Amino acid sequence: MKSFSPGVALVACLFFVTGLLAQSSSFFPLEQVKPGLKGYGKTTFEGNQVERFEFEILGVLKNVGAKQDMILARLAGPKLDRTGVFAGMSGSPVYIDDKLVGAVAAAFPFSKEPIAGITPIQQMVDIFKERPATSAPSVVHADPRQWLKASTHLADLLPGSWAVASTGNGLGNASSLRRIATPLNLSGFSPQVIEQFAPQFRALGLEPVSGIGGMAADPTDDGRLEPGSTVAVQLVRGDMDVSATGTVTHVSGNSVYAFGHPFLSIGYTDLPMSKAAVITVIPTLMVSMKVAATTQSVGTIRQDRATGIMGVTGEKSKMIPVHLKVNTSRNEIIEYDYEVVNDTFLTPFLMAFTVQNGIVASERAIGGQTLQLKCSITVKDQPEIVFENSVSDLASSTTFAALAAASPVHFLLNSGFENLVMEKMNIEISAIEQTREAILEKVWHDKLEARPGEEVNLTVFLRKPNGELMAEKYPIKIPEDIAPGPLKLMVGDGTSFEKNDADSELEFVPTSLQQLVRAINNLKKNDRLYIRLYRDQPGALIGGEALPDLPPSLLALYRSEKTSGDVKTINKVIYVEHELSPTKFVLNGQKVITINIKS
Repeated sequence: MKSFSPGVALVACLFFVTGLLAQSSSFFPLEQVKPGLKGYGKTTFEGNQVERFEFEILGVLKNVGAKQDMILARLAGPKLDRTGVFAGMSGSPVYIDDKLVGAVAAAFPFSKEPIAGITPIQQMVDIFKERPATSAPSVVHADPRQWLKASTHLADLLPGSWAVASTGNGLGNASSLRRIATPLNLSGFSPQVIEQFAPQFRALGLEPVSGIGGMAADPTDDGRLEPGSTVAVQLVRGDMDVSATGTVTHVSGNSVYAFGHPFLSIGYTDLPMSKAAVITVIPTLMVSMKVAATTQSVGTIRQDRATGIMGVTGEKSKMIPVHLKVNTSRNEIIEYDYEVVNDTFLTPFLMAFTVQNGIVASERAIGGQTLQLKCSITVKDQPEIVFENSVSDLASSTTFAALAAASPVHFLLNSGFENLVMEKMNIEISAIEQTREAILEKVWHDKLEARPGEEVNLTVFLRKPNGELMAEKYPIKIPEDIAPGPLKLMVGDGTSFEKNDADSELEFVPTSLQQLVRAINNLKKNDRLYIRLYRDQPGALIGGEALPDLPPSLLALYRSEKTSGDVKTINKVIYVEHELSPTKFVLNGQKVITINIKS
């Protein structure tokens, strides 16, 4: 066994303390910041060249946030006099007597002068020092079928606080001082899709800039980040690219501090950190905008908090590969390969963004059409998840298809199971340039009474949008061992079945990842009908499966507190359920009829 040397530990502690003291000595203390003091800052206006600008302290604003102060300064320089404080400048370091004061982080919209709010460097660095004890993620107790009735808007894929965060750039009591917007550089995206998603991006403090992707790295650039360099948080890369850009404030060893304000304030993260080259700074009246392109990956963003982001160079982030295949209505095949960040909140929203973009790029964005969706998700150490859905609509089919692809991802990543590792996703969308909807209007049956083992012939009437009525006949066999009495037959599309079950006592909440995967794979489809034979009488639901005709002794056992959480008693017994053949239509509707079973 190796012995522990107190001397070695003491030396290590001395090195650590010496490093902290050296870092602190390079910072200009906030308490010494006074009006009239002058200094210089660093930022990038073009390419990778870090340039200086001047500034003068105007004062210190106390408590603009929880125990957060902000320094107010007037910036100056030939280029800043033209652009003012610009989006993408966040994180630009400022110095007095060659000591780091802080990071440019806020500005006044429509200001006639380049006046900026500066986040003090000590507050920016201190927030990343202590790592709180982490606990296992909590399991979200929900039936997977809940997403079928919940996700009808893009905002449903984001936390509620993000979806309504339209004033999220405010800074406490300095209400007119706003966090500088973060440019969101987009490549490979349709202007129409960008416009649709832009309100939500802006609500998060991100300003979409279209037509900007990655570019080849300068062969003379060694890839190192320095104070004033442009840094990018890369959210999507490949055939589509989504990157948020800001400026590096401070580098200490392999730790990089940037932005001076939160990116999205999501705490501990695993987001790719890249270097970026500035193409130009576009002057505008409200806020000028840095246009930049990513050049090379340099590390990983590990934390995103109130006073900035912190990354580590030399590390790699886990991304989720996505293959999107669009079979167009013109018999063409268009394929996209890209990677999306692996994040509980960001991944589903970005999945919807990229899927909708892939559809709109090859199909009509508005007007009647039908989109057939087939998706597969690979989760580590689990059977492949496969699900299908179809949407047919006159106006919003592309949005509904994007939600249909992203909602299962949202449910998976928010399930809270620790051992869930999403490895890849394949999406195939087939487009038909016409609506194919049908409403279940009525169901006829040829018998009011039947005996066990007999057949009952059902005639199902489906109404198309043009008014045409289609009739389909289905023979249904009554179970041999069923007891006499009323028997209900429910006929409906898969989505109607699932929505009703999720709201009823048939709701099933998975307690393990295995159960969750199985539940998603068993979801019913909306392009076919299902027929269920059931009775309203006591039964049990075990692992999501309903058991009929249980003896009273077994029901009593299941009702006792000694049974597993996978078992629940219900007042509905399902005898048999039939899945009928797929149709060419997106079906909607549900009917229930009753047949008396004779002895």
